[in-house]
Amino acid sequence: MLLHIDVVDGDTFTRDEDGLEFMSLDEACATVVALLPELAREAVHGPRRRAAMLRERERIIAAEIRDPAGAVLFRTRLRLDMEWSAPQR
Repeated sequence: MLLHIDVVDGDTFTRDEDGLEFMSLDEACATVVALLPELAREAVHGPRRRAAMLRERERIIAAEIRDPAGAVLFRTRLRLDMEWSAPQR
């Protein structure tokens, strides 16, 4: 089953033009859910991205699975909330 996984990281949208083959929608959903923490780790560990992320109060990383016709079959989101007790300099 050919499915496409599109990713949104903050204000960056990455559209999957090629797609991936999965045995089932359940397998694709499990893959996408496992992908989100990896994407968050990349967001935190890149020096430019980390500095940009810490200026925000919230960061949402999301992924959706769509079929070749473009119908969205599944969505998942990971939200990071950042709160400081004192004003940032």
